[in-house]
Amino acid sequence: MSTNTSFRSIWLSNATSELGGAAYTACNSIVIFQLTGSTTALGSVWLIYYISSFFMQLFIGPYVDRWSRKWTMISCQLIRMLLASIFVVSLLMDSYTITFIYIMQIIIGMIMPIFVPANQAILPTILHKDKLDRANASLDSVRQVMVILGPIMAGVFVDYLAVEWVLIIIAFAFLCSALMLLTVTEDYHRKKIRRPWIVEFREGVKAYFNHRLIVWLGVFFGFVQFGVGVTIVTTIPFITTILDEPYSAYGVFMAGFPIGYTLGALISKRIGNVKGLGILFSALFIGGCTYLSLGFTPWLSLAIITEVIAGMVIAIFNIYNITWIQRLIPNHVMGKVTSVRLLIMRTMMPLGILFATVAAPILPIRIMYIVIGCVICVTSFGGYLYLRKRNVVELQYT
Repeated sequence: MSTNTSFRSIWLSNATSELGGAAYTACNSIVIFQLTGSTTALGSVWLIYYISSFFMQLFIGPYVDRWSRKWTMISCQLIRMLLASIFVVSLLMDSYTITFIYIMQIIIGMIMPIFVPANQAILPTILHKDKLDRANASLDSVRQVMVILGPIMAGVFVDYLAVEWVLIIIAFAFLCSALMLLTVTEDYHRKKIRRPWIVEFREGVKAYFNHRLIVWLGVFFGFVQFGVGVTIVTTIPFITTILDEPYSAYGVFMAGFPIGYTLGALISKRIGNVKGLGILFSALFIGGCTYLSLGFTPWLSLAIITEVIAGMVIAIFNIYNITWIQRLIPNHVMGKVTSVRLLIMRTMMPLGILFATVAAPILPIRIMYIVIGCVICVTSFGGYLYLRKRNVVELQYT
């Protein structure tokens, strides 16, 4: 894999892109808070992002398979570079408003549902199938590292320089990411027959639901995303009220998951090719247990350890989940199928956010964690028994 120039270019492009994206999100939040002083405004940014992402994810799947994945990714990076550049100009001219920032966030929310399926679908065209698990593990590990480094870099640079300089660096990062993709050699054949969107969408949904294993994994993936949505709302009150810790502890706690995710990705890379379902469902079951642990733990140290473990097992689950989709699904419908999977994510996470927002005044946070943990544990164990009974316990691929 290390000798594969195309994969190396994608890896470097992803690293640069994720660093820029994480830093951009941090800068965006800083500017909004400076402009409004409102946490509600910060929360609404995420809501706007997910709403625009959801509708774009719903419609874009069929088109990802029509276009070159390489040039789709390059176009997305150039648009992100342009947005960062426009943001710089607006700050320098002191002409930015909250409405302007929301419009930018809507555009970003529409770009990522295009970029992510193309990024996932291009791998089977440049790598042999037995290398996909390690490739996904490598990409996921570098993404999580950049998720940690991006906000840190933005915060330090904003303190010592200015937001404008950070955004210039971010724009340059997106440009470098696009240039790196130019060296990718993609096995792409332009489709001569263009069918209506609804026909292509149905094809993607049919291909997704034709595989019982992928459907089950999608269900579990949805439960995990629902839980993530709940924690987005409940983490700050959990740390500051339930555990009675300062805001600095919140930052340490939040670093636990990406650190664990990075370790989990490295473990997956070491494990390599896995056909059995045992490791995947064990990871999911342990993930459910981490919610149960948060429901009972009285100590911050244990909560942080729990979050690191959660990151590790969710990384293993996610990496093998997308790897198996890449192996089982024909490449000509890969973009459609990954879009269906991402559509589940973009549906379940906002539902988790909504559930936590509505339930928080009447349901204790610990009880919410316990309920989510029980649901994930029971469904993962039951799903494994169900699939094992029907002999869907190993991945068969060529």
